Amino acid sequence: MAIETPKATCLLCKSRYSGMGMTRHLQSCLPKSLKDQRNQKKGKDKPFFHILVKGYDLPEYWLHLKVDANAELDDLDQFLRNIWLECCGHMSAFSYGRDELEMERKLKEVLRPGMELLHEYDFGSTTTLLVKVLSEYEGQLEKDNPVQILARNEAPEIVCDECEKALAVQICTECQWNGSGWLCEACAKDHECGEEMLLPVVNSPRTGVCGYTG
Repeated sequence: MAIETPKATCLLCKSRYSGMGMTRHLQSCLPKSLKDQRNQKKGKDKPFFHILVKGYDLPEYWLHLKVDANAELDDLDQFLRNIWLECCGHMSAFSYGRDELEMERKLKEVLRPGMELLHEYDFGSTTTLLVKVLSEYEGQLEKDNPVQILARNEAPEIVCDECEKALAVQICTECQWNGSGWLCEACAKDHECGEEMLLPVVNSPRTGVCGYTG
């Protein structure tokens, strides 16, 4: 499986960066954006965390998030389910070290800059995410929206395992256990495992797992 990861767009200033470049960029762009908001006197500042979430085994999938410090872990869990994970109503959990964290706890009671958590969805075919707290700020938050996206990876370009030319659009859930199964449209039509074994390639670390279709 050959992967090429494109650049992504900062939703604050529309600049484009790679994954590592985006982390460095937001460390300066986010404070500047907050300063501009204060100068415009748009309302009362509230505490929030700048959080990076990425696939534990697939770091080419990542999200930079602005998360209300008064939100609960359950709010973050639901957001991750909606954007990346939900397929069959599986259970999920956050953990810090060996300790599982209660979903009802507020982020401000749990998180601090530099802290890393794990998030696991589905305890059978598990998708594991690394949740890293980069910074804590005060600023404007969207009403009734505790989690906002600052930047998200654009879909990696994955080359078909069979022809090694076109980009993969389907993945065979049988062949992937052998480290292959990424198929372009033409190769998917004649794939020996059959159409019922195929799932669409989507921009998520859960692509090709269980019944996830995005």
